[in-house]
Amino acid sequence: MTKTITALTAAIVGLTLASGAMAAGSTIKNSTITNKSTVKNAANLAISTGVGKAEANQGSIKIKRSTVKNSTITNKSTVKNAANLAISTGLGSTKANQGSVDIE
Repeated sequence: MTKTITALTAAIVGLTLASGAMAAGSTIKNSTITNKSTVKNAANLAISTGVGKAEANQGSIKIKRSTVKNSTITNKSTVKNAANLAISTGLGSTKANQGSVDIE
């Protein structure tokens, strides 16, 4: 199974993702995940004012609660003149990433 993801824009309950690849709760084997993004003159903002988390990502690959075997993960990001901000004023966590690979 080969997965190639080049650009994904999603807004999911307190999560803002710009030009990113995201895999959660998956089994990924013998695959290639690629993300190439160019972010210029952009503002990326995620705000959570209650219980929960705020997350702002630009040009990132995120893999959570997944099994990854015999795979290649590639991320190339060009980020210029960009503001990336995550704010949480209640219980929870905040995270702001630019051009990162995040595997949890």
